[in-house]
Amino acid sequence: MNDVLIIGCGAIAGGYDEGRDDGVIRTHAKAFSRHPGFRPTACVEPDADRRAAFMAAWGIPEGFASLDEVAHRRFAVACVCGPTATHAEILARLLDMDVAVVLAEKPLTEDTAGAARLVAAYAERGRALAVNYLRRFDPAMTALKHDIASGQLGTLQAAVGYYTKGMLNNGSHMVDLLQHLAGPLEPESVHRALVDYHSDDPTLDCTLTTASGAPVHLHGLDRNAFTIFELDLMFEYQRVHLLDSGFVISRQHVVDSPVFTGYRVLSPAEAEPTQFDQAFAQVAEAVHRHLQTGAPLASTGESALAAQAVCTRLIAMARQQGALTA
Repeated sequence: MNDVLIIGCGAIAGGYDEGRDDGVIRTHAKAFSRHPGFRPTACVEPDADRRAAFMAAWGIPEGFASLDEVAHRRFAVACVCGPTATHAEILARLLDMDVAVVLAEKPLTEDTAGAARLVAAYAERGRALAVNYLRRFDPAMTALKHDIASGQLGTLQAAVGYYTKGMLNNGSHMVDLLQHLAGPLEPESVHRALVDYHSDDPTLDCTLTTASGAPVHLHGLDRNAFTIFELDLMFEYQRVHLLDSGFVISRQHVVDSPVFTGYRVLSPAEAEPTQFDQAFAQVAEAVHRHLQTGAPLASTGESALAAQAVCTRLIAMARQQGALTA
């Protein structure tokens, strides 16, 4: 049995799943508790009341106020679930601990340069650093990536995405998924910025391009109105639409128009659920396979750093273009 340390006992650590048993896995505590190869045995949280509630909710036997109190212990996995501002210190500290796999929440750190130094340090030590970009672990996204790479869908003509709550906080999920599916993105321009999350992490309307020149338009909306994560991919032979935060995938095929001879149109949409509701379980399984066989992880420090770099450049462009004040 592999021991798991959870650092930070907030919403993504376990809070989203506390008191709920609807089959969806939303948190580290639930994902690793449900996997037969893992056992969450300790947590770190400076808030004593929150720590006690977390331990009671998930049956975790040991809780500590600081990471220093468990620095001498060995864990197969350490989950970094605290606020982004704490990540750099925690990730650096874990390098000196006996931990086989570190699974961090995104973004890695508050600044890209610091993230790059940590990714390089983990690589130099031969330590596994995974980042919790969940959609990379959804089997439906793995299948879509295969379809794209095989040429079944043809050339990507354009992509349009809608997101809320910060370019780094939520927009990085969109950027990371696009880079996972379609390859590296190059920022081109920023058209509008709004602050619906944090002044250091604006929500941007922006344009990027793929290596093949396909335009990618991201539209940032105000989370105070509603939350959205939606991606529309227009290929040569199909339209693929990710809806409902990625819980649904819709496909339309290019067919001959039944009305106008000589024209090609899109068929009626065929929608089906993805396996995003179990993506966190797939994260735990991927970590387990890595521990057992050295199998590669779908989301790594390197891939997360690439997404963070794009998002950071877009925020800098927003400031340079006057779309965002300091």
